[in-house]
Amino acid sequence: MFVAPALPARLFPTRREDFLKDAVIRAAVLEMTPDDVAVGVLSVAGVGLAALQGAVAVLLVECSPPELDFFGRELEAHLPVRVDKALLKDLATTVRRQTGTKHWAAAVTSFGHLPEVEHRLNGLGVPVVALLAEVHLETLHRLAQLPSGTRVGVVSTERETAHNLEHSIANAALPNIARVEVGPAEGPALGRLVRRVHAIVCSTSAAARVRGLVGSTVPVIVDDRALNQRAIQMLGAILAQQDGDHPTATPPSPGGARSSCAVQAFPAGSHSRGDGDGAVRRRRAVTR
Repeated sequence: MFVAPALPARLFPTRREDFLKDAVIRAAVLEMTPDDVAVGVLSVAGVGLAALQGAVAVLLVECSPPELDFFGRELEAHLPVRVDKALLKDLATTVRRQTGTKHWAAAVTSFGHLPEVEHRLNGLGVPVVALLAEVHLETLHRLAQLPSGTRVGVVSTERETAHNLEHSIANAALPNIARVEVGPAEGPALGRLVRRVHAIVCSTSAAARVRGLVGSTVPVIVDDRALNQRAIQMLGAILAQQDGDHPTATPPSPGGARSSCAVQAFPAGSHSRGDGDGAVRRRRAVTR
């Protein structure tokens, strides 16, 4: 027997405490007792872990290789999934080549491509999940420390990255931020943007070029985005769901009713329904 000199330190103690507080508050709103919460957690864990043993195949659809790499890397880091990547322009071909023994538990894309992906996968019984990439919380904290009236520039070599950063900063509604604008990652327009703003948020791919143009008084915050955590949780719940109300990888029977389900997660401050933590909208289209 070996005796350790001290108990091992707990990982992320503040995160665990915050999570538990959040869970207790939400349970109280739903009039759940501590016993209700405990029983619910145990029952969900028993189903979810069993359902997610081993990697599950997920189809990822995006418009460019950088976006496929970003979303694929994030999904595999958070969930036990194997990501099959497909460019939006090649989706029809990818679907036609799907073999009878290879089925996707879900399809994942960004909001801008959701209608087309739903259309292409209609009738396959594959849930379509729209995920949202957004700025890291640490970036928002740093921006919140800047003086009132700050103008923020957003720069990235990838258009989707710049779009995500701009909108998530704007949706945070920081009272000290007067304006958020996107600029190109090179050329004279980048120089003009640098002269107009007081701070810049940029991707790693543009950081060296931006730092070469700004002065020492202009803070440069590097942020490559992160997936919205509640959307990841929703995707995990869909993958673990075993009842017939949430179709998974089982293909529809010939001649039977066919459906596709899109699940969308909205961050706080954007398209919310007043619950303050990411409302959920479900859409189900059925064709016969």
